[in-house]
Amino acid sequence: MLKFKSMIFILSLAAATVGCGSSDNGNAVTTVDTSETETETETDTSDSTSGNYNADLFDVLPLSEEQVSCTLENGTTTTCYELTFAANTVGDTEGEGTIGPYCPDSITTPRDEAGLGVYDGDTNPGFQSLVDAAQGMDADGYDIVDEDGNIRSGGGGDYSYCLSMPFDSSLTVTYLIPVTPEFRSEAYYIETVGSIGLGINGIPIKGDPPSVTTAEAGIGGTGSGNIPALDHCGGHADPAGYYHWHFIPQSINTVFESEEYDLTDLYGISCSNSYIEYEDPTAFAGLAKDGFPIYAAYDAVDAVPTDPNSVATVDECNGHSHATDEYSEGVYHYHALETGAPNVPVCLMGSFAERNDFSVQ
Repeated sequence: MLKFKSMIFILSLAAATVGCGSSDNGNAVTTVDTSETETETETDTSDSTSGNYNADLFDVLPLSEEQVSCTLENGTTTTCYELTFAANTVGDTEGEGTIGPYCPDSITTPRDEAGLGVYDGDTNPGFQSLVDAAQGMDADGYDIVDEDGNIRSGGGGDYSYCLSMPFDSSLTVTYLIPVTPEFRSEAYYIETVGSIGLGINGIPIKGDPPSVTTAEAGIGGTGSGNIPALDHCGGHADPAGYYHWHFIPQSINTVFESEEYDLTDLYGISCSNSYIEYEDPTAFAGLAKDGFPIYAAYDAVDAVPTDPNSVATVDECNGHSHATDEYSEGVYHYHALETGAPNVPVCLMGSFAERNDFSVQ
């Protein structure tokens, strides 16, 4: 994997409105016998630690980093990291070893050359190749496939479309992350396209992509009859032009290789972006907006991918507390879902900045 630690200088800034983004994991997943160890089933707030952000754990350095006063949504005034990164640090042009593919040309496009989508209609719903999703949509009355089998893309007409937005790499993305995480009294469930945090490349991580069939109040793009295209690492460009993920890419191949989807064996689909640690399903993946770390689907026990629930019981947000290679004194952290699609944590256990936890310029 290509890693770079140099600062990226932005030549111009464009104002934007935030809206709505083959590996062989051959190691067997093991479980750990905890029968002689008492496991805490409730979140222990004493594991809240100061300063979970560590630049050495990131593959891209921020353009700027400072600590500022901020107010959390629980009303607490505290100190936050204000981290600004260049947008689109994992690529902005489709090609081998970078982003893409996105919208397929037709229903005969090989699936490993087509993007992915989440269709929530009646015919063949779920996470799948856009080749299959388009045919399901068309069967449900969404006119997305023309009489020659071509898949409509781009939008702007009276049909349904596969959507793939242009990139604007002059943008910057800024995050407010509490230096000292504070646990909430109850979990906060992530809304559609809601901000979750940032990956180790400075890329935003978000909740579910917009629904094709159901309009949600205040959430743009939902219920439009159009389907957003995701690449093979689970990301795409926002209408504003910045790339973001709807998956934890470090373990999206675990989803592809699962019995439920089997997309790698059937079609050769895998995340292979050279900027991403796609071969390590135990990798540190980033920070949630509440300041707690995010990891890929498994814990590493003696370098072996291990079911997190057998290390310490996970909560409703797929999080738990224990020591990791990166946090030797122990830390509460989230895991990607093993086979969920999307595989991002469904909720957060910590408080986050009341306003502007994520912004784009």
